[in-house]
Amino acid sequence: MRRTGRLRSALGTMLLVGAVLSPAACARDDKPKVVRVLGTWTTEAEQQAFEHVVAPFERKSGIDVQFEGTRDISAVLAARVDEGDPPELAIVSAPGDLLHYAKTNKLVPLDDIRPAYAPEWSKAGQVDGKQVAVVLKAALKSTIWYNTAKLADAGLAVPTTWAQLLDATATLRASKVTPWCLGLASSTTSGWAGTDWIEDLVLARSEPGVYDAWSSGKLSWRAPQIRAAWQSWGEVVNARDTVAGGTMTALLTDHDKARQVLDPRGGCVFDHQASFMAGSYAAASPAAAPGAKPGYGAMAFPGFGTPAPREVAGDLAAMFHATPAAWELLKYLTSTEAQATWVESGTSLSPDGQVSLSVYKDKVTERLGTDLAAAASVRFDGSDLMPPTMRDAFQRAVLAFVSAPGDLDRILEDLDQVRVTAY
Repeated sequence: MRRTGRLRSALGTMLLVGAVLSPAACARDDKPKVVRVLGTWTTEAEQQAFEHVVAPFERKSGIDVQFEGTRDISAVLAARVDEGDPPELAIVSAPGDLLHYAKTNKLVPLDDIRPAYAPEWSKAGQVDGKQVAVVLKAALKSTIWYNTAKLADAGLAVPTTWAQLLDATATLRASKVTPWCLGLASSTTSGWAGTDWIEDLVLARSEPGVYDAWSSGKLSWRAPQIRAAWQSWGEVVNARDTVAGGTMTALLTDHDKARQVLDPRGGCVFDHQASFMAGSYAAASPAAAPGAKPGYGAMAFPGFGTPAPREVAGDLAAMFHATPAAWELLKYLTSTEAQATWVESGTSLSPDGQVSLSVYKDKVTERLGTDLAAAASVRFDGSDLMPPTMRDAFQRAVLAFVSAPGDLDRILEDLDQVRVTAY
């Protein structure tokens, strides 16, 4: 696999498009043995994992997979489409980013791609009932990471209900131990880490139909079930001495740098982050004797009594230009063989029910894979399903709520005003 423009910034990519592409250059090169893939994987680990997955495919098929990573998939993809030169495949993490392309017939229908996924995973790539994208990599969002030693030192068991989680938070706080890590800063998407909290709480507190209606714009943000989710999060994030550094620090700290569960200088005990943090926690865990348990664990997001669907996310592939090589690649990437290879890399879980749990790298990721496979029902990340304008407003609302929790009524009213025109 050949990488093109690895770690290229969105601005640099757009300048390159404007400076280099002449009408002649825009003429599509329909070489049948090349597939261009534009995606959001910009880290070395992500790109190496993709190389590992496609290497067997390239050897067997003779097809050259050319991958380009960008941190601003929306802007770069829009520029390519406007130039009339989109990639064969684009990888996005937010299905909502594809709504415009689907409604303007820019996407190739993918009904012939039938991976061994549960129906909920297919729905994430559907627009108006038509399959326009398919999940390649999965993440379990309903996950809380914790420091095993600090929890044991406080005499606490792993919480399994929301009430137990609040009790554990209070016990730690009373012992002068900071309960929670939280970082909400993330460049142009600051606040997204808080949207995961709200989504998990909507799922945990309400029927799945409430979540579906809310994420699709059919339910008011001021509905009692949605308001209650914000208020429940406020019991954690706005409580005194609960978040490392306080709420102002959380607003200014990058979500990744807030990962202090294993910080020997103090840090925190709990961290609400998706399963894709497994590699980071494994790397941060101190070296131990063979067979020793890691200093961290991952637990399911606690509920309110009845079992709730698990919140999931993933990277989805959409086809903008159909070629035999592109079809061949996409069918391979959604096969059980490719899914198992991806899991072996340690960078993702798989929605494929036929992938053996034995391929997971360690006991923690195996537990996450088991949780995902055993989930009676899943729901895709709600903000990722929303149109971009609604998703952006949701992220800003998270920041506003953490800054001024007393303004919740106004915040929800503002979100409803966006909802009227976003869908």
